[in-house]
Amino acid sequence: MEIINSILINTLHVLIPFGIYFFYVAYKNIDDERENELAIIITIFTSIYFCLKYNEVLIEGFPLILINVPLLISYYKKNNLASIISSIIIIFYMYQFYHNFLMLFIIEYTLYYLIFYLLKKKNINMFVLLFSIIKTIFMFFIITINKQGIIIYLQALILGLIFCLSAIAVIYLFKKAENITKIHKLAKETIKEKQIQTMLFKITHEIKNPLAVCKGYLDMFDINNKEHAKKYIPILKEEINKTLVLLEDFLSMNKIKLNKDILDINYLLEETIESFKIFWQEKKIQTKINISKEEVYINGDYNRLRQVFLNIIKNSMEAMNKNPEIEIKTKIIKNKIQIIFKDNGKGIPKDILEKIKEPFFTTKEKGTGLGVPLSYEIIEGHDGKIKYQSQEGKYTKVTIILPILKI
Repeated sequence: MEIINSILINTLHVLIPFGIYFFYVAYKNIDDERENELAIIITIFTSIYFCLKYNEVLIEGFPLILINVPLLISYYKKNNLASIISSIIIIFYMYQFYHNFLMLFIIEYTLYYLIFYLLKKKNINMFVLLFSIIKTIFMFFIITINKQGIIIYLQALILGLIFCLSAIAVIYLFKKAENITKIHKLAKETIKEKQIQTMLFKITHEIKNPLAVCKGYLDMFDINNKEHAKKYIPILKEEINKTLVLLEDFLSMNKIKLNKDILDINYLLEETIESFKIFWQEKKIQTKINISKEEVYINGDYNRLRQVFLNIIKNSMEAMNKNPEIEIKTKIIKNKIQIIFKDNGKGIPKDILEKIKEPFFTTKEKGTGLGVPLSYEIIEGHDGKIKYQSQEGKYTKVTIILPILKI
């Protein structure tokens, strides 16, 4: 019972900083990739600090093995800086227990780093299992060198099992918390879309008023009457100026600004897809995902590109008929990456397909007609291309082509 209590206490020390991290991300609605990365680094180091400061020994004579869980989170988040620094901290922590095995610990944690990259940084559960097995083997080796009793081997095996189960449980909770945070962000984005629709309605109404005034005075205007000219022309000018000012404010507010940085486009695509998985399951939408496992770097705006991907996937979901299916795949051709989205929805008629690039053109009852034109503008701002292909009643296919950055 005492060992279970110690496991729970140590697990809480690991989880509490990550709980605070998710509350912070959800509250602040962080979209900036750098800010998010900094937040996760601080959280990982805080978790390690809590483990070191308030650790409960599971088995007397053994170091706290659960201190490796924050390290696994850094691997899961693919954060090289956090992984390396966490490994160094844990190596020196282990050195306090076994003074003669510093080089052994350096080899051990270097091995974890290499294995993770050999697994293409994808299968985290497999990595946790291999991590636990290797950790147990290294503990067995130290026990053998120190010529300790058979009971110590059994204790080391129990510790390895506890670590494996705890690590899998923590990462599972971490993934679930990430999904909840993504749903929260998606809900906020939906609210923003509704706000944009309301704003467009208000702008339309505001433009309509001065135009209606202009039309009324023009209907009454008599070109042969000088008094009419003196009276009505200043009013007409004033109403037209009001309309121009309103349009200028709207255009200045909606200018596309790209904050480009080096990013892994496959990782961005995976994160976007992850935020839709729960909705796909609920709506029983079949998916075919075939994204390259290789890291593909581009010079791009993370948030703007994510906005494009979200818009395309949402449009696909809205176009679904019976037996809905969405296919997302990537291809690398020479120095460019192709990102292909395809659905088996109702398709787009040829006459409408020719107009989708036009701002404010929409066939949706509550659509703004800005989603597709903005997508074109964002992709073209990345020196890329976006193509729409569709056959009515069969499919719609969207292909995005972006230049790959040579590193």
